[in-house]
Parts: sequence; C-alpha cells; structure tokens
Amino acid sequence: MKKIIMIDDNTVCLEGIFKNIKWEEMGATVCGIYASGIEALKEIEKIQPDIVISDIQMPEITGIDLAKTLLTKFPFIKIIFISSYDDFIYAQEAIRLNICDYVEKPIDYDYLTTVIQKVLRNIQQEKETMEQLKHSQPILKEKFFLNLINAGPTYAEYMLQNQASYLNLQFTKKQYICVYLEISKHIDCMNSLGVERYHLNTFQLIHAVEDYFYSEDVYTINQGGRIIFIVGHKQYPHKLSTFVMKAFETIKKQFDFFTITIGIGHGVQSIWEISNSYRNAKKATEYKFIFGDDNIYSTEEIHQAAPTPLFLSRQDEELLINLISKKDKQGIKEFLAYIEKNWSSVYYNKNGILSYISSILSKILRFLYEVEIKDTEIVEKITHTFSILDTFNTVEEVCENLEKICLLTSEKIQQSIHSKHNQIAEQIIQFIENHYNDITLNLNTISNHINMSPSYVGSIFKKIKNTSISKYITFLRINKAKEFLSFTSIPIMEISEKVGYSNQYYFSASFKKVTGLTPTEYRTHSTIV
Repeated sequence: MKKIIMIDDNTVCLEGIFKNIKWEEMGATVCGIYASGIEALKEIEKIQPDIVISDIQMPEITGIDLAKTLLTKFPFIKIIFISSYDDFIYAQEAIRLNICDYVEKPIDYDYLTTVIQKVLRNIQQEKETMEQLKHSQPILKEKFFLNLINAGPTYAEYMLQNQASYLNLQFTKKQYICVYLEISKHIDCMNSLGVERYHLNTFQLIHAVEDYFYSEDVYTINQGGRIIFIVGHKQYPHKLSTFVMKAFETIKKQFDFFTITIGIGHGVQSIWEISNSYRNAKKATEYKFIFGDDNIYSTEEIHQAAPTPLFLSRQDEELLINLISKKDKQGIKEFLAYIEKNWSSVYYNKNGILSYISSILSKILRFLYEVEIKDTEIVEKITHTFSILDTFNTVEEVCENLEKICLLTSEKIQQSIHSKHNQIAEQIIQFIENHYNDITLNLNTISNHINMSPSYVGSIFKKIKNTSISKYITFLRINKAKEFLSFTSIPIMEISEKVGYSNQYYFSASFKKVTGLTPTEYRTHSTIV
C-alpha cells in the first residue's frame, strides 16, 4: 500500500477528501491528516509517505515552501496541490517546482481520484525504471555494440555475426543511422542532480528516444556523459538524417535540464557499416566548438560544404581546422612542431614543403568561406603569404608565419560567431516588434521566418540577450499594453487583442504577474498620476 498524508488548515476540506476517495481500491492508505505544514514536517520523516496532498495557502508555512523543503530532502515524494483558482501565481510556482498536479477547489473527487491514480502509476513506473537502472543492459550486448561501432564493416560482419545470433539480435531494417549524444559538463551535472537522479534522468531520456522510434529498431550504448543511439528504419526515406534530426529536436525539448549536443551520422544500408555513421556523427559534434553547445549537427549538412583536400592529408586537415576552431594555441604549436619534425626526419624538397603549406592556406581560406567569415585582414594576410612563399629560407620561418595566420584565424572565427549571433538576435527582436500583436507569434514562427531550427534560435537569443524568446515577447507585449492603458481609453479586451492575446483573462493574469497590478488597477493608477 502506498502511503499518503494530507495537509490543509481547512479541516472540512480534508474530511471530504478522506471520506470520498476510495483509498484501498487504489492500493493506498492515508497515514496522516494535518492542519499545519509545520506539524506535518515533524512527522513526514517518520512516515516516509509516497504522496503528499497539500493546500497552497496555509498559515505558518505555505504549500510552496513546504514543497521546496520536502523535495530538497525527499526528492522522490510526489506532491499534489489543492487550492482556489485565485492562486494563479502559486500555480505557476508549482509548475516550476515540478509538482505532480494542481487541483482547484471546490474539490471534484472523481477528478482527484484520477489524479491520484495517475501519480500512483508514475510511482510504479519510476520504481521499474530504478530497477532497470540497477540491472542495466546485459554486459555482452553492451560489449557487442561497442565493438560494432569501432570496427570496420568487413571485420564487423565477419567477426560479430555469430555474437549477434547468440544475443538474438536480428538486423532486418533497410537502413541504419548513428546518433551521438553528448551531455555537456556531465560531471558537474551529476554533482548538481545527485548520482542517482542523474542516471535516472539519462534512462528517462533513453526511454523517450525508444518510445519515439517505437516502430523502428533502436539500440543504445549508455556511457554516462555520452549516449550513442543506432536507429534502424524499415524504409528508405528520402533523407533519413533529416527525419532523425526532427525527432531529436522534439525529444531534446523535454530534457532542458541537460545541455545536450547531438551529432547525426549518415544512413548506411547494413548494420555492419554503422561504424562509418558513428565516426561521422561523433565528428559532427566537434562543430560545437564553432557554433556552441546545446545544438544538433547533421554530418550530411557539414559534408555538403566540406572541400576535397589538396595536398594536405584529410587527417591532418581536420586536426588543424579543429585546433583553429577551438582556439587551441598550444595544440596549434604542437601540430606545427609535428610537421616540422616530420619534414626534418624525411627528405622533402622546398617545393614539396611549399606545396604542403599552400594546401594548408587554401584549406583555411575555404574554411573561412564555408563559415561565412569575410574579413579583409585575414584574407590579405593569407594572400600575401602566398605571394612570398618562395622568399622563406627555413622551415622555421614558414611555420612561424603559419602559426600567426592560424592564431589570427582563430580570433576572427570567435569574433564572427559573436557578431553573427548578435545579428540573429537583432533580427529576432525586429520580427517580434513587428509581429507582437500576432497571437500565433512564438519560437516556431520566428524560427521559420529566419529559416533556422527552434532550438538553435532559442539558444542564440538566450546567449546574447540573457533571456528567453517567450519572456521577451511577454515583456514587449506588456509594455505595449501599458502604453494603451496610460494614453488611450480603449477597452481592456481590445487592448489584449492589440498586443497579441486571444484571451482577455490570460492577458490580465500575465499583466498582473509582470506589473503586480491588474490592467484596470494600472489604468486607474496611471490616470491618478
């Protein structure tokens, strides 16, 4: 039996709930009824209830403060608030605290029963999730998929087929794709949430992905700070990576307590080729060093713009560009020292070395073009270096000049990213100011207008303006409403429509939340002043 306690300074309300709910039929029992939150706190540690049903407005300690205290000490306790409709601000605070539900007075006992049953089911599901956490995935299956993503296609098919049969893994889909998910600063996140809660949340994230692709095959490798998904699709979609990207954009919004970077590889027609998709998915996440965390990157989009190497090996090319993008000064020094040492240990004539340097300079120029950095200083410096290559007398001089170009490129990239983000933020603000009266204005409409993903638009705006887009829209609408209230006699209903609210009551509630006054009170106050 699940244990429940109830708290309300209105004893009549508590008696009504106690008598009208069929507790035993739900597998629950009421272990305590209290008229004071302070009194309840003294007993909760002894009782260890599963559910607390509490009023919000109470003397001595409010339901909100009670919930904060309880959830700090007992994070798995489920809380249901009961209160009147007038407690709108309290209801908003309850949502922020992740309270299970909010039931208005007078109590509809059938509805309250439904709410309690739902919470009891959630408790059971959470218990099952905790059991899964303890047992985890079978070790052999985990090892199989780790070997699979790190093996070449020929080796994988030859060496791992028997293991797949033994583990009863049947790969019958027509196409597979790898998704590489990285939780930013996962150690700090684990310390903040607590080890158990952190792992529980990651399992919930995994389950959300599995539920989304319930009709497909999903295989998961959970390595704490990174989670690798292999998705098998039964058909050949025109662009599998686009389909998967949209899916993860939807899923990602549900887990905003994590900062997540996601890389999506390209589709392959055989599970044994998935290591190619994995490498590309992992490589895609490295672009976070250019565009920031908390985004989704598709390898197909990246590869569309990737140039074919000239004289520079692809491995060295990618390494150098990665170091430049991360502004890794020490790494750049070490890279140049490495190629200088290589030139010293193996015979290269001057023309061969200069051809190699030309390839590096060409790659840097093309990279600047790809990321749309049009800076005269760096372009002129690279062009000038091309023109004087023959004048260098030693390898040391060549590398010294190249190092300066690499470091200058790093500086320009950082400046460009900041400038571009500022431009996008200003574009968003301009669009909001022109459309604040449109009731359909939201993150999605703004994203469609500037042709970027909602998650990317939201992260840029918050980074630049230190507030969310929804809060900025509300801020602007309320300020416009203040002007109408102060300088016109337009009815409040009409004002609410003019500033983008389809519902006068929601407008009034939002206005009061921001200003502390109802629209009528604000207008009266403005008139008096």
